[in-house]
Amino acid sequence: MPDERRRIGALIRRLGWLSLALVLLVGLAWLAGTALLAKREVDAAQRNVEQLKTSVDSGDIEQASRQAQLLAGHAHRAHRLTTGPSWWLAAKLPWLGQPAVAVRGDANQLDGLSSGVLNPLVGVAGQLTAGSLFNNGTVQLAPLATARPVIGAAQKQLAITSAEVHALPTNTWLGPVNRGTARLQSQVTKLADQLDSVRQATDLLPQLLGADRPQRYFVGLQNEAESRGLGGIPGAFAIVTTDHGRIRFERFESDTALDKVRTNLRLSSEYSQRYGSADPANTYANSTISPDFTEAARIWAAMWQRASGERIDGAIAIDPTAISYLLDVTGPATTSGGEPITSDNVVPLTQKTLYQRFPDTNRRKAFLIDIATGISHRLLAARGSPALIRAAVKGANQRRLLLWSADPGLEAQLRSTSLGGVLDPGQRPFVGFTTVNATGGKLDYYLHRSLTYQRSCSGLVHSTATFTLKNEVPPGRLPTYVTLRADRPRYPTRPGDNKVLVSYYVTPGATITAVAVDGRPTIVAPGTEHGLTVFTLPLELPAGSTRVLTVTADEPIRAGTVQVLKQPGVTAESVRMTGQGCG
Repeated sequence: MPDERRRIGALIRRLGWLSLALVLLVGLAWLAGTALLAKREVDAAQRNVEQLKTSVDSGDIEQASRQAQLLAGHAHRAHRLTTGPSWWLAAKLPWLGQPAVAVRGDANQLDGLSSGVLNPLVGVAGQLTAGSLFNNGTVQLAPLATARPVIGAAQKQLAITSAEVHALPTNTWLGPVNRGTARLQSQVTKLADQLDSVRQATDLLPQLLGADRPQRYFVGLQNEAESRGLGGIPGAFAIVTTDHGRIRFERFESDTALDKVRTNLRLSSEYSQRYGSADPANTYANSTISPDFTEAARIWAAMWQRASGERIDGAIAIDPTAISYLLDVTGPATTSGGEPITSDNVVPLTQKTLYQRFPDTNRRKAFLIDIATGISHRLLAARGSPALIRAAVKGANQRRLLLWSADPGLEAQLRSTSLGGVLDPGQRPFVGFTTVNATGGKLDYYLHRSLTYQRSCSGLVHSTATFTLKNEVPPGRLPTYVTLRADRPRYPTRPGDNKVLVSYYVTPGATITAVAVDGRPTIVAPGTEHGLTVFTLPLELPAGSTRVLTVTADEPIRAGTVQVLKQPGVTAESVRMTGQGCG
């Protein structure tokens, strides 16, 4: 009997272990099955996020609503599939449970993103669809006011979601899960950036568009065929008014209207020390000499107020490349003579062809105003679209479309956006070059620029910046106005030879340790501008030549990626960064 009892006990124990193993196997199979189903739902929900964004961008709110509903369904099912004791227990397992943590987190955050952020935003998207928001030169302000609290609440929820999503593991032992979580993190980051831009727009637009009182803006067109620190020399300009959302171009003028206008502006001692010899406060052509838009805008406003007696509430800087982005959306404008102005020809037409076609200065300036008038008619006649907004944002991000307000509170908000065009390093490291044409000609149309920046860290940050300039002026005769050498150099030059003043900006507190031009050491006298260490030196650019400026510096350690100042030009500056991580 005792042996029989032992055999029965052993059998029961074996059956118990088998039962436990069977339960574990069933549990693991169920967990694997639900994980697969949940992953499919998460992937589908992430696709819906992309499709929803595309629908909103195209103005198809009906399709966006359908995508939001599909997203909600997929996200909710994924959330339900990843809840319960088995998933809770799996997520607690060291290392092995990390994919479960990630999948559960992805599903949970997508569910919250759908209900707390995307659904409310789609609800107001119809009101903010640019096609109905902007039409025939008028922006409807009421929908902006309605949308502001909804956007604010969604932004707060998204901040919570973003923090939790970025806390999820992306280095588990299961690659597909890692990629899914990384994708969700990227989507949330992009959505946060876009939502911040929308919030800023709903905050700023009513004031800028005259919700409280009419606003008058000076709109300056920059010509980068003759470079200035901000981008190009200011030329023709317009006066624009806004009143309760209605936009009107009141008049267009050539730069000669401000030729002899002097202002009583008191500019900072730092600015005066850097640029006083160019007399920018009293010389319209030099008003954009600094890469910071603030002083240029103040000078423009003061000049027009002195010339006309009209109050100026703000200033806008725009260049032909930014205009090309807008025309790419609206379609071509036309001159009074019926000549098309397209996204493809507006840059060469206004910065090269104009000089070849009109040797007479007065006729050339009149034609430029004719072009500007035609473009204004096309823009005001356009029906707004998200693509038009993206085109404007693209111009702002490239410092080609800038905005300043005389209202201190509004200007403080603008300065925090790419529209502000400020020279502000913040708390990040900084690097950048600018050129200012020194000849008075228009050869910078053929100027090509590239920057290579590398840094290493060992106590201090040791940086090396290499700025390459190429004068790719074509062979053959160019108009005398283009090849002008108003600087009257004391050395021999040929038509097509150019000269620029090159300024190098680097992190506040940096010490310049060496400067070389084409490998030959050069002495410079560094100063400061907006806290940045900066120096300027002249550089002759013979036709067809390539010049290389190399600068080494010791910089204080600052956290974050390097902020790069990219001066707008006819040809975009090429930038290559290596070894950014310090601090």
